[in-house]
Amino acid sequence: MKVPRWRNFILLVSIIILLIACQEIITPPKVTNPLKIAYSPWPGYLPIIIAKEKGFFQKEGVNVELFFSEETRVQVADFSAGKYDGTLQDLGTMIIASGKNPDIRIVFVIDESAGSDAIIVDPSIETIADLKGKSVATDLSGFGELFVMKMLEKGNLTRDDIKLINMAQEKVPESLKRGEIQGGHTWEPYLSHAVKDGAKILFTSAETPGLIPDVMAFRGSIVRDRAADVRAFIRAWFQAVDYWKTHPQEGNAIIAKEINTHNSEISLKGIKLLTLNYNNKYLTPGTTTESLYHTAELYVNFFINAGSLTQPVDLQKLVDSSLVKS
Repeated sequence: MKVPRWRNFILLVSIIILLIACQEIITPPKVTNPLKIAYSPWPGYLPIIIAKEKGFFQKEGVNVELFFSEETRVQVADFSAGKYDGTLQDLGTMIIASGKNPDIRIVFVIDESAGSDAIIVDPSIETIADLKGKSVATDLSGFGELFVMKMLEKGNLTRDDIKLINMAQEKVPESLKRGEIQGGHTWEPYLSHAVKDGAKILFTSAETPGLIPDVMAFRGSIVRDRAADVRAFIRAWFQAVDYWKTHPQEGNAIIAKEINTHNSEISLKGIKLLTLNYNNKYLTPGTTTESLYHTAELYVNFFINAGSLTQPVDLQKLVDSSLVKS
């Protein structure tokens, strides 16, 4: 007895459907390469830990791999060399880096320092004027020199009145303790440790509002080729910021466990952690330090005069606000 052709056709279609279904079951889901992000212990950068540990990156569909280091200079050099896809850094450092590597894109503003950066000095120093002729250290590859100059202006001193020494901020407290310098610029968490060891705070970023913002920067190729992942990263970041603000104790515990420190060591005191809404305002051209473009222009002009930059930086290219505003 012959089988009707229509039955053969139905059997063939059923087999094809079954094969397709099996293929979908056994084929593993596509895994995207992780965004490799470098960060340091500056408190403003630590929402990234919450975003990772609370699953916000996973929820938004982006794979993120974190790299922690206290060696800021090495971290920036590695980022510029392509070892990392993104890094959390101060604005000044990224401007200097972009002078050598123009394919850097700042995509949002993390925070403003409002007291967590400081010039610490030997207890014998009473006023800014007392620093005349003394050795003062800061990292000359970022915003530190400008910060020191603002302090000197307040004390009616100039750069020529001090011995300015190039030194990474995390190394300043120990150098001050050993008596190698009489003053220097450092930041949290090193600032609190230095004060406990007897250092004196002479000048802080609370006296220079808006001057020291921190930013999230990616390599330009990542912004161009993986814009969806960068947007997902941004969404997860601001979820973490909101979570930390509404669950400070839990947030502190998550961070402390990850970087192997005590909860009491984690603090946002002296740091203005910025929201997504604030970024929409901050990433708009303006004439005050409430605009990142204006602040960046101040840095560029200062760095050119100081010799840290040889030519102006295209700020419209360096700062890409489209991903936040979209």
